[in-house]
Amino acid sequence: MFLNRWFSNYEEARRSLESEGGFLLPYRRHFYVCQPEAISAMGLDPGDPDWELIGRDCARPSDAGAFERLREKRAEVLRQSRTK
Repeated sequence: MFLNRWFSNYEEARRSLESEGGFLLPYRRHFYVCQPEAISAMGLDPGDPDWELIGRDCARPSDAGAFERLREKRAEVLRQSRTK
């Protein structure tokens, strides 16, 4: 179980990311900040350099190329899980 920090607007989520760390992700019209363990549970490496390139912010990534690579890695995890 993961205790994510949930927010109804981006600005609050971003402040939490900056003050407490983690990874900022969107979910529908909300945002949450999670810890590395949640990223690992998604099948991604929280130590992947692309996270730093996007500012650990999937809602407003600072590097489009790095964000696309992370999206592709997640899509591959989902494809592999369907074939098992």
